[in-house]
Amino acid sequence: MEFRQLEIKKRDPASMGINGLVSTLVVGGVLMMVGIYAYTKVGSSIDSSSFTTAENTTFEGIKTNVLSGFDLGSVAFIVIAAAIIISILLTAFR
Repeated sequence: MEFRQLEIKKRDPASMGINGLVSTLVVGGVLMMVGIYAYTKVGSSIDSSSFTTAENTTFEGIKTNVLSGFDLGSVAFIVIAAAIIISILLTAFR
């Protein structure tokens, strides 16, 4: 009976980094879409007809801040995409 040693291929660290960045971009994008959908569903289910003026002002401020957070999250994805492009270019011209 002959035992063969398994051959483990070593991957280039740059390609592993690029794969990690791409998967982060995809997973983050899906999570952002789910977050926006959940926020929209919860926000639309809140009955604000009985709110006072101060409560309406606070509620609108909260909605604005949450949506601004989602806007800032989209900037993070642009930075991640730029990092992917830079990594690919550095790997290609190495």
